[in-house]
Amino acid sequence: MSEKTVQIHANEKQIKVLSSRANRKSFIGGRASGKSTVLGFVVGYLFEHFARAKWVLAGLTYVQLDLVVLPAIREALAFMKYSEYHPKENPLGVYVVGIRPPDHWVAPYKKVGRLGYQYCVTFINGFTIHFVSQDRKESHRGLSIDGILIDESATISSDFVRKVLLPARRGNKYAKWRDHPWNKGFFDFSSASWTQEGMWIYETEEHYNEMMEQRAKLTQDELKAIPPKFLFLESTFRDNQDVLPDDYEQQLRDQLDPLEFAVEVDNERMGKLPNGFYYGFNPDRHCYTKAHDYIPDEKTGILLYRSNDYENDKPLDYSLDFNTDIVWGVVGQDTGKTMKVINSHYEKVLPSEKKNVTNQKNSLIEKQANWFCDTYENHTKKEVFIYGDPGGNSTTAATKIDNRPFFDQVSEILIKRGWTVYRRELTSYPTHKDKYHLINMLFEESNPRAPHILINKLNNKVLIINITQTPVTTDKTYKKARRIGKDKSSELSTKNREYATDGTDALDYWLWAKCKMYLSNHAPRKNHIYVYGG
Repeated sequence: MSEKTVQIHANEKQIKVLSSRANRKSFIGGRASGKSTVLGFVVGYLFEHFARAKWVLAGLTYVQLDLVVLPAIREALAFMKYSEYHPKENPLGVYVVGIRPPDHWVAPYKKVGRLGYQYCVTFINGFTIHFVSQDRKESHRGLSIDGILIDESATISSDFVRKVLLPARRGNKYAKWRDHPWNKGFFDFSSASWTQEGMWIYETEEHYNEMMEQRAKLTQDELKAIPPKFLFLESTFRDNQDVLPDDYEQQLRDQLDPLEFAVEVDNERMGKLPNGFYYGFNPDRHCYTKAHDYIPDEKTGILLYRSNDYENDKPLDYSLDFNTDIVWGVVGQDTGKTMKVINSHYEKVLPSEKKNVTNQKNSLIEKQANWFCDTYENHTKKEVFIYGDPGGNSTTAATKIDNRPFFDQVSEILIKRGWTVYRRELTSYPTHKDKYHLINMLFEESNPRAPHILINKLNNKVLIINITQTPVTTDKTYKKARRIGKDKSSELSTKNREYATDGTDALDYWLWAKCKMYLSNHAPRKNHIYVYGG
């Protein structure tokens, strides 16, 4: 290949990533910050400097890598004037995707297996990117790699990184690039984390700050001679404004709720309240990501998959909480040893619709029920157990003209859509104190007979935020003993009602109905709030 210089556009933060000699880099970027583009530029740089090396590009799912990340890499490579090879249409191309490369191309030092090319981007000089997804075990068996790239690292388990990826990074002490500062590099690119589980992505920041304090003491000659080990950057669309519409910020604000804007655009970090009502909740232990086991059928050769999310041939549970401004639904499945929250959804009144309270609420109920039917249209066993708000069986001025309770309305819609409905809604409200003890006992797993609680973290993002952000209160005015309560002031003051406590109420009703028998003589073991009168 003849050497040539190509000029590409990159913003200041992207240039910093590409020019830094740091071996460990974290790029935390909000929407439209250019993180996918700079990831693609990094791939192009590696192609230019790491002939015959094999790096891994890891993501949460193979679908994400194939449909989102790969197109961004292709686009970035095109900016760098590198095109995909095709023997007839483009014989001058320098890389192939998902297929065995031409025999005359150079092979990587670490060979790719016969079936491994379907997971690879292979370049003409032997540089190879191996796609690895957390949900496809066969894509990371027997890994031996020279460096690591991760897309949306906040969604990746830190255990997967530490136990699967990092041990496979072995390098090559005989390669021409052995002394390159990027050798055995580890670069991750991500949006801000919504959950505590993803907070590991900020570890690089701590190392970077410590390193910068030490490097501040070095001379200019020493700084040139000693490459930095770490780079931590945060970027927003504002750093990339030159290539975006002038009104892009307003577009985002119109599309997103303020909390979504704060996290997904401005990189604000979500913390867990120290006085949380659900103190036993631990995202590492109680959240899971939908994944598949991919199994080739011996007869047809077709790749079959089995989901870890829920069982299609067993009934679903559906718990509801009704309010004038918002109606929440939580979808779960009880397998005996495990209770999974597989999905949740809210329907809320828009500001422009706040006129007729009765019509609003009934419209929200219908939308909520139809969402459930649409989402699980292909569920094989159309049986559903309904749980939820005891108030949903009352008849008040807020119910329809025919004075039918809310649960009746939901059941009617589900039955018309082909579901067999079993009614299990509560007839009375449990006390906050009893819910507090029960649910934290479940989360702490202090009763060996009780089921393990798991929550799909991608389908229940708002619900998980509510769990981590709901405070506990104690009522000091109670005559005999101070009462433990759930602080529900957010239901009155929160501008965005979905981030109030309503969603956790729907979860509480389901857990209480299914698990209250485990409460007796099994108080949580730690972090317990004891309150006495006096």
